[in-house]
Amino acid sequence: MNAHSSPTSDNSASAFTVVLLSLVALTFVLAGLAVYLVNTSRPTAIDPTIAALADARIQPVGEVYVGGENGSPATGAAATAAAEDTGPVDGAAVYQQACFSCHATGVAGAPKLGDTAAWESRLAQGIDVLYQHSLQGIRAMPPKGGFMNLSDEQVKAAVDHMVSQSQP
Repeated sequence: MNAHSSPTSDNSASAFTVVLLSLVALTFVLAGLAVYLVNTSRPTAIDPTIAALADARIQPVGEVYVGGENGSPATGAAATAAAEDTGPVDGAAVYQQACFSCHATGVAGAPKLGDTAAWESRLAQGIDVLYQHSLQGIRAMPPKGGFMNLSDEQVKAAVDHMVSQSQP
């Protein structure tokens, strides 16, 4: 036999199998050790103040109305009442909530609060036309100023407030 002979294929396969099985065994040992360490580091009791803080952080930020009683669709007055905001009917408060951002600065041609010249032609059309425009939208203004949760009465109260502040 030659002095430079290579190992037989049986010896190569055996060595590869031993190394592979050793690595698999080492993987299981390390995984078992990790599971043991994680389980021993967990607290046996949960601190109620920490649990309360966690519960507060995961509270929903809103609700969705999906229907009437027993999941059936709400109709008529019940649907209208459920869809409308129960917020203030005070025109000044509604103005501050929904109208201020455009009507205080004149964004996109909105008449500014207190600008009698800008409101004069609008007032000449009559209050019912102003109500209609505020409820249905006009030019750059979306219906209800984009606040669809407002009731018609709230929008009309805001219009009344703006008109009262803008008359000569």
